Amino acid sequence: MSESAPPGVAEGPAERGAAMTPEAVAAALEEMGRWLAQVPPPPAEEAAPAVPGGGLDLSTLLREFTALRHEVNLQTKAARAQAEQNAEALRRTQQALDALEAERADAARRQRGDADEQLRPLLRTLTELYDALAVAGRQTQRLRETLSAEAAAPPPAAKEEEPEPPPGRRSWWARWLGGAAAATQPWHAARLERERSARLAAERRLAATAERLGAALASLLAGYAMSLQRLERAMRQHGLEPTEAVGQPFDPERMEVLEAVAGSGRPSGEVLEEVRRGYLWNGRVFRCAQVRVARD
Repeated sequence: MSESAPPGVAEGPAERGAAMTPEAVAAALEEMGRWLAQVPPPPAEEAAPAVPGGGLDLSTLLREFTALRHEVNLQTKAARAQAEQNAEALRRTQQALDALEAERADAARRQRGDADEQLRPLLRTLTELYDALAVAGRQTQRLRETLSAEAAAPPPAAKEEEPEPPPGRRSWWARWLGGAAAATQPWHAARLERERSARLAAERRLAATAERLGAALASLLAGYAMSLQRLERAMRQHGLEPTEAVGQPFDPERMEVLEAVAGSGRPSGEVLEEVRRGYLWNGRVFRCAQVRVARD
């Protein structure tokens, strides 16, 4: 249901676009004043805005709305500018954090590189010491096996004395000197007995010496094995790992060929023997292995 027009305002459609007369404006303002007077007052804690005396006119209302709109626009622009400043500050903060992170990573990489360069001579010394101990251990093992083989071999047979010829076949000199030979026979038997005793004593001394030497070589081999184990643990603690070579196909990035062996019965390119061990340091090649490979 449509409301009636205020007094003094024409209702015809032809007159709606015409300008309002001063009487109509005054009547409209008076009607708005009565409507505002009917609005209930705000609570006691909220003070009502003071209404200037003399009533409320349209120009004052428009001026207040214009000021409010201008203030809202200013606040919106200020909020937008503050948001842009915050975004710029966050962007610069992120850039600073990225730069600090990159600098920290570079510093850590340089420090790690310096530490690696300082550690490389130590690792090279450990590998060379391991090679020397391994070679000494192999030589000692061969010597021990040789001594064991000689000790297990039967002693050489004693030289048999030539039998005395029968009396009928002795020469004229033997028959003429038979008495002297008979006189010296006891002395000859005693000398042979002394020589046999000396030989047996020497064999016993040699066997005892071989036994003591074998025990010493066994202790030496045990010491070599313990030293090699400690070296391997030390190298693994620093990221140094030996490469597998024997029985593997030849890898030119990790191995060096010292000799190509023909007629081995193995596939061509397979590693037959590792002459010197190769190592990987933190996944990178530290030293290439020297090997012998099979060839057709």
